[in-house]
Amino acid sequence: MSDVKAKKLLILDDEEEIAKILGEIAEDCGFSVSLSHDAMNFLSILDNSYDCIILDLMIPGMDGVDVIRSLSQKEVDPDVILISGADRRTLHSAQTLAGEYGLRIRSVMEKPIRIADIRSILSELFEKSANVPRLKNSNSGNSRFSFNAQDLYKAIQADQFVLHYQPKIDLKTGKVEGFESLVRWSHPELGLVYPDSFLPIMEKETKILNAMTDKIIDLALAECSKWKGMGKEFRMAVNVSPVTLTELDFPERVYAKVKEKGVSQRDFQMEITETSFLENIRFTQDILTRLRIRGIGLAIDDFGTGYSSLKQLHRFPFTELKIDKSFVMDSLEDRESLFICQASIDLGHKLGMTVVAEGIETKEVENLMKEAGCDIGQGYYYSRPIPPEKIPEVLANFG
Repeated sequence: MSDVKAKKLLILDDEEEIAKILGEIAEDCGFSVSLSHDAMNFLSILDNSYDCIILDLMIPGMDGVDVIRSLSQKEVDPDVILISGADRRTLHSAQTLAGEYGLRIRSVMEKPIRIADIRSILSELFEKSANVPRLKNSNSGNSRFSFNAQDLYKAIQADQFVLHYQPKIDLKTGKVEGFESLVRWSHPELGLVYPDSFLPIMEKETKILNAMTDKIIDLALAECSKWKGMGKEFRMAVNVSPVTLTELDFPERVYAKVKEKGVSQRDFQMEITETSFLENIRFTQDILTRLRIRGIGLAIDDFGTGYSSLKQLHRFPFTELKIDKSFVMDSLEDRESLFICQASIDLGHKLGMTVVAEGIETKEVENLMKEAGCDIGQGYYYSRPIPPEKIPEVLANFG
C-alpha cells in the first residue's frame, strides 16, 4: 500500500487573476495547486493524482458543459467545485447534469466569489481528503488504494467500523432533539475512511452489507440505550442503503434489535435518500410500511434532489422530511432556494411530518429557517459529526 501523497488541486479559469487568487487560497488550506487557463490544456493535465478541481463554466472555445462531458470519460474521480458568472438556475442545471455524468460536485458558486465561502469549502475538502485517501474498487487499475469485499468483511469482524454522531437541534428550544449516526471505517493504517469509499463495494455483496447494517444498528441502539440509562432520551437516526430496502426480513431484524436494547421505537429512525426509491418501488413500500407498523420512524433524506419527490411523499409513510443542504446553504443568497425551503416546510407540515433543515452553517441561515417555521436544524453551525465520547460536550452546549 502506497504512502498518502500531498493533496492536489487543479484550477481551470481563463481569468488569470481570479485563478491566481483561488490558487493562493487553496495553498493556504494545504493543497498543492496547478493552474490552467485553457480547457484542452486542463484536460491534458488532469489525471487521477488530483483530489479536487475548480472548474469555471465560461471558458472560451470549450464551455464548461463540454469539459464536464469530457471529465466523465476520463478515469478520474476528483471532488469538483463549479464556478461561473451565469445565473443561479443555469448553475443548478450544470450541477444536475454533472451529477448525471457521475461527477462528485461538492459546491457550486456564483461569481464574484466570496473569499470566506471558497476558503470554507476548500478547508472542508482538504480536511476530508487528508484523512480519507481516495479509495476505489480493486478492479480499478488507477486507484492509489484498493479494497475488496474480503477486506471489508475482515474489518467488520475486527470491529473497525465505528459511528460518529451529528446532533439535530430543536429550533424552538435550542436543545438536542436527536443525532444522526454516520458510519466510518477506523482503518489501522489510513485512519478514518468515509463511506463513499467503501459502500459501493459493500453494496455488491449482500451478506457483507447485511452484517454492516446490523453492526451499525447495534452501535446506534447501544449509544441510545446508554444515554437513556442516564436519563437523557433523544432520537437516533441510522442511514439505510438502497440495497437493504430489498431485504424483506429487514423490518423484523430492526424491531428485534430495538426491543432487545430497551429503546422506544419512537426514538429510533431510518433515513432513506430520495434516490433509493428508484431501485425497487414494490419492495421499498413493503419494507417501509412494515417498519412504520412496528413504530420505527422514517425520514426522507436529501429532499428535493430526486425525480418524483411529491409522489414519494404521498406513497411512502414518512414521519420526517429533511431538506437537502444545497437549498438550505444557498437560502441566504438565493431567493429561489429560500422559496424551495419554505415550500418544503409548509408541505411537510401539512402532511404531518417533522421538517429538518440540513446544512445550517451560520446564524443567519438558522434564523431564516426559524422564520420559515422549520422544526429542526442540522449542520456545522452546531457541530460536525463527532465520536461518541464527545456527545457530552454537545449535550452541555445544547442541553
